[in-house]
Parts: sequence; structure tokens; C-alpha cells
Amino acid sequence: MNIGLGAYDIFSRIVPGGFYLIAFGETARVLGWIKVDINNLKDVGLFPSVILLLMAYVVGSAMERVGAAWSRFFGKSGTSTRVLESFKQKHADRWTIDFDDKDWSVLRSYIYLHNPSVAADTDKFNALSIMLFNLSFGLAILGMCEIIQYFNTMNLLFLLLSAFLLFLSYQVATRAKRQSEWFYSYIFEAILAYRLNLEERIKPVKTKVNRKNV
Repeated sequence: MNIGLGAYDIFSRIVPGGFYLIAFGETARVLGWIKVDINNLKDVGLFPSVILLLMAYVVGSAMERVGAAWSRFFGKSGTSTRVLESFKQKHADRWTIDFDDKDWSVLRSYIYLHNPSVAADTDKFNALSIMLFNLSFGLAILGMCEIIQYFNTMNLLFLLLSAFLLFLSYQVATRAKRQSEWFYSYIFEAILAYRLNLEERIKPVKTKVNRKNV
């Protein structure tokens, strides 16, 4: 059986899942539930690496809904609606666009049937959005860990580190929101591009014949 992992699986599941494992491990360490010796992690063999990769994939898949819920803290839901309304206003003087924002999955399938490589490029925006929202939540978890460390040690460095991680979490979530907007915008623009007849709109310039040289 041939099992392949694409870019979507790597960015939307494995990378976030691996980061969640780090965040959960750090949380357990800070709370004193486990003890981690970094020296034991230097010589990880092939089989344990495969197991960690599988665990990262499973955790990333399981936490995808959590990342989606986390994204709601950084803006109103209905990104596809806002993007489509902006898209319609942008092209209102030249095109009548008669589909709804909820049709984006059908439009994406249409793109895939006609040009899979363009559909794959579209999916990259979605995968990056999922990855970044989950990384943002993972950074927030690490930030809370540093707050616990501050109360355990009363060392201000942990408090400063927590503030930095929470700020980074916000910035990553903001970038994830932009990637999500690009995902829907790319779909709508690709559909409009299929409507264009370039042969009628782009024509070669007719050069005048110089009769003196005839």
C-alpha cells in the first residue's frame, strides 16, 4: 500500500501537531508531571522518529477544530462572505457575479478539474492558514507556561518571555487570517480568469506595410 503525504498534510497537520506536542510537553514539565532530559533526545532512532511523526499527524488532526475555534478570537466569522463581497464590489463595473460565498467548495472543485496545479496552489493558502492558527494557539500555551514559571520562581524574565510569546501568538494569528482571506480570493479570481476570453481581449498589433520596400 502506497501512503503519501502532501504539502497540505505537512503544513496543516504534521507541523501544528509537532508544535502541540512541544507545547503539551512543556506544560507537563512546568506542572511537574514529567521530567525531560534533553540529552536523551539527541540520539532518537528511526522507529521513534516515525512514531513521533505519526503522533504529530494525529494530534494535528485532532486539534484542527481547536485551531478553528481559536481563530474566532481574531476576527468575525464569515471570511468567505467578506472576501466575496469585496470581490463583487471590485468588479461590479464589468462583471455580474452570481454565486454565493458558500459555493467556494464547488468552485474549488471546478478549478481542480480544469487545472489541478492551480487548485494545489489554492490549497496552500488554506493549509498555511490552518497551520498558523494552530501555531498561534501553541504559542499562547507556551506563554501561559512562562506565567506559571514566573509564579514558581518570581523571576521577571519568565514574565517578559510570556509577554513576547503572547505577542508573537497574536502576530501569527493575524497572518493566518490574511492567508485565509487569500485562499477564498484566489478561488474567486481563478473562476473569473476562466471566464475571460483572452483571444478577443489581447490581439497582435497590425503593422503597416511599407510600400516603398515592396
